[in-house]
Amino acid sequence: MNKYLAVLPLILGLLGAGSSRGADAPPAPPALPALPLATQQAIDRIVQQQLSAQNLPGVAVLVSIPGRGEMVKAYGLANLQTRLPRDAAEPFRIASITKTFIGTVILQLVDDGRLALTDTVSKWYPTFPNGDKITVDDLLRMRSGIADSLDDTYLQELYANPTAPVTARQMIDRAAARAAEFKPPNTQTRYTNINFVLLEEIARRVAGEDIRTLLQRRIYAPLGMTQTVYPRGTELGGTNRGYLFNPRTSAFEDLTVLNPAGAGGAGAIISTLADLKRYARALCTGTLLTPGTQARRLQGTQLTGEPPFVQYGAGVLKLGRFCGHNGTIFGFSSEMFYLPEQDALVIVSVNRLDLDDHSQSTELFLLLTRELFPQDVNW
Repeated sequence: MNKYLAVLPLILGLLGAGSSRGADAPPAPPALPALPLATQQAIDRIVQQQLSAQNLPGVAVLVSIPGRGEMVKAYGLANLQTRLPRDAAEPFRIASITKTFIGTVILQLVDDGRLALTDTVSKWYPTFPNGDKITVDDLLRMRSGIADSLDDTYLQELYANPTAPVTARQMIDRAAARAAEFKPPNTQTRYTNINFVLLEEIARRVAGEDIRTLLQRRIYAPLGMTQTVYPRGTELGGTNRGYLFNPRTSAFEDLTVLNPAGAGGAGAIISTLADLKRYARALCTGTLLTPGTQARRLQGTQLTGEPPFVQYGAGVLKLGRFCGHNGTIFGFSSEMFYLPEQDALVIVSVNRLDLDDHSQSTELFLLLTRELFPQDVNW
């Protein structure tokens, strides 16, 4: 779940027959030398300031800038109870960055001729409100007009019972029950999580495969991502714990264990800095799609209620010149963005998210990018 300013599966095979994308997994990205000491010190200063100012348990950061260098570092604590330091190699919940994965699978199915962007939701859900008017493209671009079932009410329910059983169908039915609140499709770009729960289900039905198999075969394996998983259970794995700060008790609560099924295609995936480094560049340069589809994917429109530089494409968030996504889910806030002009990456994970769903990583990302790329930011 996300508002902007608001375990290892086996390799199951290569890309499907008929795909126009390459099948061989690329080698690991070349190791870069360390960033200059002054740059490292600037990053340290910004992160340490935010750790204190925002009362963050821990932070992990990856900055990669060809021609300048790279820095991968963790700060603070992974576990407040045991005082275990945060480790930059450990997995974390990436939340709404998941949407970019689901969007990629959908667009690959379009490239393969198995799905059309103009197909409507009614093809798979005949009784869904406005289903004959809402297209796959509307879902991808946050222009469906659907009232979100992954809303504040759901967050309160999840907080009360983080491991409660829930299915994608239940979340879809929950959205359908709010039909009176729907807006006309393709009239505004409004961030709506349930769009990507629907898209996950559409991908599964079109391909006839479990979403985990689709992700493994079409994204993880081709990119050599060995630490990324769409979880089946409630555990995160690794050493990181995710926290919520309760203002009533002035104490942190551990919300690491939760049922990811409610977020589903909108926010369930777990990954690492190293895997997201492989993925972010592929996502934004089009490695996994045909050139025409990639070009259309990156065409964005301003998100309702956000500054002009915040735009949404087809399952991808555009922040000025940056391409990627961010995400929030109980216990974790994350940022993953790529700057094409410099072939640069900035990835941030914070192990805190509170009940207000306000990102704990966004301000840190904005401060870091303002320091690192002053000529390329407009915030």
